[in-house]
Amino acid sequence: MTAVRRSESENVRSRAIWTRELLDCHPEQECDELVQLTASLCGAPIGLLTLLDERHQWFRVSEGLRLGDVAREIAFCAHAIRQDGLFVVKDALMDARFGTNPLVTGEPVLRFYAGVPLHTTDGHTLGTLCVIDTKPRILTAEQAHALEVMGRQISARMELRVQRKILEEVVQEKEKASASLQASEELFRAFMNASPFLSYIKDAAGRLLFYNRSFAQRFGVTEYAWLGRTDEQLWSRNLTKSVRTHDLEVMAGGQIVETEEHIRGADGKISSLRSFKFPCHDSAGNVLLAGVAVDVSEEVAHKAELERYHRELEEANDQLRKLAVTDELTGLRNRRAFEERLVMEFSMARRRKRQLSILLLDVDNFKLINDRWGHASGDDVLRRLGMILRTTIRLPDMPARYGGEEFVVLLPESGEESAMGLARRVMQRVATEEWENEPVTVSMGMASMNDSLIHGYQLVELADEALYAAKRAGKNRVMVHSGE
Repeated sequence: MTAVRRSESENVRSRAIWTRELLDCHPEQECDELVQLTASLCGAPIGLLTLLDERHQWFRVSEGLRLGDVAREIAFCAHAIRQDGLFVVKDALMDARFGTNPLVTGEPVLRFYAGVPLHTTDGHTLGTLCVIDTKPRILTAEQAHALEVMGRQISARMELRVQRKILEEVVQEKEKASASLQASEELFRAFMNASPFLSYIKDAAGRLLFYNRSFAQRFGVTEYAWLGRTDEQLWSRNLTKSVRTHDLEVMAGGQIVETEEHIRGADGKISSLRSFKFPCHDSAGNVLLAGVAVDVSEEVAHKAELERYHRELEEANDQLRKLAVTDELTGLRNRRAFEERLVMEFSMARRRKRQLSILLLDVDNFKLINDRWGHASGDDVLRRLGMILRTTIRLPDMPARYGGEEFVVLLPESGEESAMGLARRVMQRVATEEWENEPVTVSMGMASMNDSLIHGYQLVELADEALYAAKRAGKNRVMVHSGE
């Protein structure tokens, strides 16, 4: 539930009302019944509704146990209120936090505890709903869920009482300031009309009994034009069915329900309204539906914009990550990405006694190609070589541009024979490729894993030595390092 912003003085007043209304009054029958129901649902002999301040814990409502106030430092609930959800102690005697607690070692010898924190709408934690037992036990998933649901129910009811008290105090202040307002109905209308929220009250048949000025302005009607109108007379068939079904559920449920509704206003625009609906009763005891709604269209639009921004940011970050490990000209992995993968594959090959080979490839006479045909032609040669490597290797192999006109291929699970097979296929592809200006040849050096190597860069050095041997032998060939 989204809390309405309050000034510091309003928060102080609200907490004062909590203390006065909840700590200093007798238990309500409704709260007492809810605590009994909670204990019954959880199969526990004792149910408690506790309230805490900085030093003490009070048992406002208890079933099966009657205690006065308890020092906060020994209270189980002092731990529960620091949790986001359910707090369970299956066996306090075996729990390091509670094994020496007076409530465990002395009367009434508490052993099991399960509780949920009670919150106000502004996030202030004031107490707990809990069940306890004098023997160890475990809650079922259904019992745990029931305890959490009942905690929310009691928080809503306690908060409603406080909010109602705040409203009563505001009305009293208005009466003192406005002697001209004689009737409580006029005072109520003046208060609701001053509110920026859309407020309304319906009877059980869905007829509007009251709506405030913000509501009237939203739908472009006078302050009395829609009184007595039903949902069927005001909304479309689909919207009527949805609204009516929800209203009946709220009245039957007996609690505050938050929902988001999308309604077309007098200007034809669809507005997003965050609505808080709750049942109330008239003087004759008839169940009515009251609602307060705030326009959150800007918030919804802002949220959508933020989500779009985050998506675009993620896409940009993905692109940056790709650019950080990708050679822009050939689309292959760059040297940095190759070396990171080399470290990992070399370590894995040593630990698991697996084969690992490297092919180092260099374009023959690349400087002459650039000088004779221009750098654009040289770039085209490198791009096409990148494509040849990408479409010739196996799936686990990793081709990369090592620098300038040099390429490297990392070959996991490949020995000399397998690596030479790939080298011959690459040489064949290069030889049969229809190059734009003149035939292109490449020289390759190949090296495979052996027990004398202690890091992957040594394998690259061996392949580099074999590459230069291929260059000295006349180029356009593959040479294998002997490993000696």
